[in-house]
Amino acid sequence: MFRSVSVVALTLGGLLLGCGGMPEEGRSIEPQESQAPESDVFQSAVTSTAIYGATVTFNSYGDVFTVKDTAGDGRSAVAQIYNYNTGNTSYCWNSSGAGTSTTCNRNFAEGILIRYRACTSNAPNPPTAGNCGEWRTASTAN
Repeated sequence: MFRSVSVVALTLGGLLLGCGGMPEEGRSIEPQESQAPESDVFQSAVTSTAIYGATVTFNSYGDVFTVKDTAGDGRSAVAQIYNYNTGNTSYCWNSSGAGTSTTCNRNFAEGILIRYRACTSNAPNPPTAGNCGEWRTASTAN
């Protein structure tokens, strides 16, 4: 009997003290609406593509490519970048070794289409199609 009373008393005490109960006077338990930030907010698109040994991510805000070397195979990770507006091909190389990332900031015209793909190669030789993944098309619009 004594044991049952102790268990009941502890349970009631825990319920009264530990559950939080009602909010303090003047405080609400209703969810609050989030406020819009005071500064400008930019919407950007982040896309990526990968093959064995390389991952390439493109952020349209700032036209930034991040190239990560994902394999200790002695080859460099490379982003091959084609600009539809100019017809030029450029590269962003990461020759720092497995597990490292390099960023390249391009200054494309706003709102054009580009395409890029992840490749591996032995620097400074341009990558060949057999060492590259599929092309990914992206817009430089924010």
